[in-house]
Amino acid sequence: MEKPFSDYWKEYLNIQNAPCGQVGDTNEDTLNLLKNSDVVCSVRFEYRNCRTRIPVLMKMEDGYKAIYPHLSAYPKESEAQLMKINIQIAQSAGVHITSNEIIYLNKEYIRKDYLDLNEFLLRSDHLFNRRNKPSKTIDECMEQYDFDLDEWIDTVQTLLDSPEFTLDRSKKCTTGRRCSYYDDCFDESKLPDDSILFLTTSSHKLQAYANGIRRISDLEPEDIEGFKLQYAQYMASKHGIFYDKAALKIWTSMIQYPISYLDFEWDTFAIPPYENMKAFDVLCFQYSLHIEDLNHNLSHHDFFDTADCREKFILSLLETIPKKGSILVYNMEGAEKLRLKQLGEQFPKYKEQLDQICDRMIDLSKPFECGLFYDNRMRGHYSLKKVLPVFTDEYSYHQLSIQNGLNAVFTYRTFDSALPEQKQVIRQELSNYCKMDTFAEYVIFHGLEKYLKEDDVNA
Repeated sequence: MEKPFSDYWKEYLNIQNAPCGQVGDTNEDTLNLLKNSDVVCSVRFEYRNCRTRIPVLMKMEDGYKAIYPHLSAYPKESEAQLMKINIQIAQSAGVHITSNEIIYLNKEYIRKDYLDLNEFLLRSDHLFNRRNKPSKTIDECMEQYDFDLDEWIDTVQTLLDSPEFTLDRSKKCTTGRRCSYYDDCFDESKLPDDSILFLTTSSHKLQAYANGIRRISDLEPEDIEGFKLQYAQYMASKHGIFYDKAALKIWTSMIQYPISYLDFEWDTFAIPPYENMKAFDVLCFQYSLHIEDLNHNLSHHDFFDTADCREKFILSLLETIPKKGSILVYNMEGAEKLRLKQLGEQFPKYKEQLDQICDRMIDLSKPFECGLFYDNRMRGHYSLKKVLPVFTDEYSYHQLSIQNGLNAVFTYRTFDSALPEQKQVIRQELSNYCKMDTFAEYVIFHGLEKYLKEDDVNA
């Protein structure tokens, strides 16, 4: 972002000159700030070594209003728990919070030539449910949380004072996203490739592990819950590999030459920086395109640029990609295909051509996601980086300076401020990474074909 999010919401609330608390402030420091101002930002409170920070406190007739700005379009009902904790901690310091509000991003707002904060930012005393719909008020959500803060603090202190911990693998370790301490607790490198813990979408694998089952093939067949990928894992655990020959033949028969192997890199902007962009829209700054003709000759093309390069990106892609043939993309629905749909909305004059590209896209991840092909080495995953080593040990992302998409984005963000000689290096490193993605698609597709051909010969 061009400036911190706090600059935006302070301008929106017209409190740019409000005093701010500092790291390490005591309750006494905070009370002095509140005594001398009707609005204070970054307010710190402490209760029994439990510290908290409230973004904004505004003095009201009956106490204080707490305001929580969120760099999100849908602050969830669970946020009310922290608000209730803050009320209790502030109350212990003699500050009475009587109401709470959130500030959040308007996902429907489309930026024009400037950012209109009065349209882009919204205020509310309601939070959002799991379906991203405004539902209960903050007060109603807080009523759902009944806890003893002293008991919580005592429990945490006991854990901190404990010389060692008992590791307990549970669903909480990986629900949503993996806990940030997961790798510290569990060393998966010591597990066999077909460990029961790698069984996907299983509701009872932890219980099975606790019961002494270590490999997927040790399960009774009736314990497989009916998912195709689970069945593929079960069969691979017995035989090392599984593939559905008939289904793979049908899938590969859809691929038409010339084959385009396509991959994008993009950055996400919570604050829309350019015209016709919404909150959390993305900006594609790079693509890699390998083209394989009917004679299996392979050529490579790419694009890279910074700033508002959206139209340049579109024009380069339309000029370079073949007008016919299949376009193989890995995990396209939430990625490349969605990116082209968004670009079509932002630049309507190219929408029809971009839609035609989308219509020719085929998702290379589907054979793995749907259990048509599974190798134990995939360890329950079917990302491009997990699948590539199954088909080759000659090419690897470990050979590259940039080894994942997140590193690519961070590297891209340094480009404009880099020295000229550094820019050349950055450009080449980004190209190498994106190029590896599309070459990996090429290797994987022909790897699948190779299995089918060898199976036909052996038959």
